[in-house]
Amino acid sequence: MAKIPTPLLIVWNILLTAGLAWALWPTSTDAGAPPEDGATGQEEPAIVPSFTADSLKNSVTRIAYFHMDSVKERYELIKEKDDSFKREGKRLETNLQGELARAQARYEELMKKDHTYSTQTELKQDEAELQGLMARIQQLQAQGEERLMRLEAEMLGEITGEIQAFLEEYNKQAGFDYIYSIQSGGQIWVGDHALNITSDMVTGLNARHRAARKAPAK
Repeated sequence: MAKIPTPLLIVWNILLTAGLAWALWPTSTDAGAPPEDGATGQEEPAIVPSFTADSLKNSVTRIAYFHMDSVKERYELIKEKDDSFKREGKRLETNLQGELARAQARYEELMKKDHTYSTQTELKQDEAELQGLMARIQQLQAQGEERLMRLEAEMLGEITGEIQAFLEEYNKQAGFDYIYSIQSGGQIWVGDHALNITSDMVTGLNARHRAARKAPAK
């Protein structure tokens, strides 16, 4: 029987990542047909790929980015939620293991019974009890998995909301037109590291989180 999955680190794919289409398309004209045998041995000129200049260069558009991997590692709310998720998963797994142990003990009891003089009714009762034990285990497992899925979704929603709320407040002063979320293995390559606001993000998010924790409950 499969166990409740061991809690994993939260898979963060915050919907802040914006697609940035870019490409370097090598274009060149035909340098001519290759020389016939016996022609001059002059080397063909090197083909230099052309590219389109950045349409935003020297414009008024302002862009920034942050590393989501760093935010995941250093944002205190994420660590707290991850710890909470692991504790809940461990609690559910412990409960399930306890039920499995009790079911196993009862199963062994029933199997050791001397059924020589058992009636059909008694045999059916024992069989029904065994089936009930199995159904109980399956129910607990399904409930545990559902509980973890619901908890993970709630946590992801809360963290996403906090990041979006912070960025909206932050950008009232910063005034960026685009803020990109960069992740390892992503599709956005950064050319100007001066646009990195990760440090501001982490500092601001943690300050916002600490203030929220200290605020009296309404």
